[in-house]
Amino acid sequence: MRQKITVAYCIWIAIIGASAATAQDASMGERIYMERCAVCHGETGSGDGIVGELFAQKPSDLKLLSKNNGGTFPFLETYRAIDGRADIPAHGRSEMPVWGTYFMQEAIDNPAINEKNARYITEGRILSLVFYLQTIQVD
Repeated sequence: MRQKITVAYCIWIAIIGASAATAQDASMGERIYMERCAVCHGETGSGDGIVGELFAQKPSDLKLLSKNNGGTFPFLETYRAIDGRADIPAHGRSEMPVWGTYFMQEAIDNPAINEKNARYITEGRILSLVFYLQTIQVD
């Protein structure tokens, strides 16, 4: 009986911890979004940023990612679009900067961070951004 209670308690702690981490990640992602993405995609993600107006093809409305994917947020596809290091031929040529490379270089430029940790930091930043984008989806 004691073992069942311990297992249930561990599961409960993991769920609470995951929720808190996701909320924190989304908050960090919002900050990254406002610093790096809003200029093209707009502050609300509608694709109406001031620099985006200069492009021949208007930036995507990021609030519609789930709606345009049958109601399911395309988490991995969104991560890969931001990361830019995965070769996805179906995307064609992208006007979007390769943020994975940018975030990686930013981390590597810090002398206190080794290359392995720079990769983790980069992945964390991209995940935070994807978590944030997931929170702004509309039906």
